[in-house]
Amino acid sequence: MRKRQQKQKNNHYCLFVNQSAANYNLSYIKKLTNAIRRGGGSYTIFEPDTPLKLLHTAQKVVGLRKWHRQIPRAFQQRGKVTALIACGGDGTVNLIGRVGIQSSLPVGILPMGKFNNIARSLYEDFSVEKLIKIILKGQYQKIDYGLVGQQIFIGSAALRFTVEMQKQLQQNNLSRFAFRWGQYSSKAVSELTPKQMIIKIDAFRFEVSPSILNINLLPYSIGLPFSEASIFDDSYAEIIFDYKTDKKNITQFIRQMYKKKYIYGSDVKLFRGQKITIQPTKGDVLYLDGELVDLPNEMLEIEIKNNKLKVFN
Repeated sequence: MRKRQQKQKNNHYCLFVNQSAANYNLSYIKKLTNAIRRGGGSYTIFEPDTPLKLLHTAQKVVGLRKWHRQIPRAFQQRGKVTALIACGGDGTVNLIGRVGIQSSLPVGILPMGKFNNIARSLYEDFSVEKLIKIILKGQYQKIDYGLVGQQIFIGSAALRFTVEMQKQLQQNNLSRFAFRWGQYSSKAVSELTPKQMIIKIDAFRFEVSPSILNINLLPYSIGLPFSEASIFDDSYAEIIFDYKTDKKNITQFIRQMYKKKYIYGSDVKLFRGQKITIQPTKGDVLYLDGELVDLPNEMLEIEIKNNKLKVFN
């Protein structure tokens, strides 16, 4: 993948900090800001207390939304914003990624969430020290994003099993042992009832009663490597599903996938596509980059866009 360089003489980094993130750590912020100062750059820190405020603040700093009050003088003195830094979990990265797409600014990630699926997917080493060096180096790659209705996703969108697994994992610590992941998955799949769905992937249409239904642009979702074969910038998603709810098969699938040993085949399949429709979905819950969203409509339409998000790498 070809990397580009963010060429700026006076870098102004805007840090958007989610203090409610599961692994929020003030020392990470200080390490980054100290490194920015040593490199001759400047920074502004914003700490909105709700996701909506975070999104609106990010849109203001790049000129996509008007300030209700006077623009902070210190912010103006630091010059034009050259990069957006998401300091939080996958939900924070998603919101800042939306503004990065709209403004064509590169996005950096300082992961502080429980799963950090996006950072885990993009970086072999996502330690704070390594990611600070990546941010300051200024090189970026372009990665895909998708639209679910009017909302974007960067890592994955999913229904059914992944939603229930997210609920299980929110109540438990992430385990280093495959058998524990199998136990979590067994509880998650027991919460599902069979439901027939019509899925269309580009021109291919079929009916299925899946327990797993994931649309992945990056490998990791709920802390698991669902689609390690993901190509980050080819405008295609991996659609992962099984044909029927089978508790034993799903538990075995999760155990093997945690060990990175699962090969997709007859039990759980992996297709690729750009436009996906799923119905019926009214009353279901959607997993969207770590957030759970209620679905009010009978049909879910997903499209992988051709333009890209710039991410420091």
